[in-house]
Amino acid sequence: MRLRRSAPADLGFVTTLERHPDNRDLIGQWSDEEHLAAIAGANGREHWIIERDGRPAGYLIAFDCRRGGAGTYVKRILVKDKERGTGRAALGAFVEKAFARGTDHIWLIVRDSNARAQAVYTSLGFARFDPADRRYDDAAERPADGCFRMRLARP
Repeated sequence: MRLRRSAPADLGFVTTLERHPDNRDLIGQWSDEEHLAAIAGANGREHWIIERDGRPAGYLIAFDCRRGGAGTYVKRILVKDKERGTGRAALGAFVEKAFARGTDHIWLIVRDSNARAQAVYTSLGFARFDPADRRYDDAAERPADGCFRMRLARP
């Protein structure tokens, strides 16, 4: 498994995976323009392709929220073939990259009903996180109903 920066040519793979019926109800849906802006790095966005055996296997989107004191936010991680460890390996690799470049914590939002994702995040050291201030809402977004934040601090 390896992570590489997404390119505009990856848009077809990304949107096909995101809009697949198996995924549509589990994650938010972005327009092509939103993906292309993240691919271009607009507003501190990062867009990564997850490769397995040299082929696209998923993608990850993150927001650099350090300016607002809110670390790095993993907006989305989605893999094509579930239950193979690809998502866990990709998130672990991203965590290493983010900590190496100086972020002090990484956070994400997960649905109450997504036990598979919660188990993966917990296995990587993430824990439930309910901040009292609004900087996370202001830096990225507030969890929707039925969702909560998880956070991993740099060791």
